[in-house]
Amino acid sequence: MIRWISGIGLGFLFLAYILLSPNFLFNFGLITIFVIALYELFKLRVLSLQSFLSFIFLVTAILCLYFYELERFLILIAVLISVTTDAFAFFAGKAFGRNKIFPGISPNKTLEGTIGGIVASVLINTLLVILIFQSSLKTFDSFLLILIMLISAAASVFGDLLISSVKRQANLKDTGNLIPGHGGLLDRIDSHLLCIPVFFFLFEALQ
Repeated sequence: MIRWISGIGLGFLFLAYILLSPNFLFNFGLITIFVIALYELFKLRVLSLQSFLSFIFLVTAILCLYFYELERFLILIAVLISVTTDAFAFFAGKAFGRNKIFPGISPNKTLEGTIGGIVASVLINTLLVILIFQSSLKTFDSFLLILIMLISAAASVFGDLLISSVKRQANLKDTGNLIPGHGGLLDRIDSHLLCIPVFFFLFEALQ
């Protein structure tokens, strides 16, 4: 119950932060997120390729959000891709999950759940762009829009696995205890670390 309450509260807080915060507060938030996530990453005391890549993707994701701060709906879509992929992968995995894909890194992750999460994320976020959100993504045709969503959703899965592998190397379940029921901040933003840079790279490359 605590996990659900804190998760919903955090979701509304982050939604307000993205859409309503003035630029100075948005940038202050980015700095705060970066400092906390960096502290949690360094606190794991893991020197490996995975921890190095985690650092690189964390920096890249924060820079992407900084440079696109005036495109708030674009940022929201990038974040929602990760959130919906993760959420629907959980539900699809619970309902249909049979085949483990990375048991040594993330024991609960299944092929069925991962596919379900990616498919649901692509459908939901493509429809949000087409029907609701006013953003630069409306300039893309349907095929390119779906392609961006698909690759970004897949990237979010690998971002999750990347941080999970670092935690495994540190023999820890969570990166911290900042968020009740969820662990550390890095546990909540792990899927965003790769999804956000990939999303904005594709956005620029395919225009």
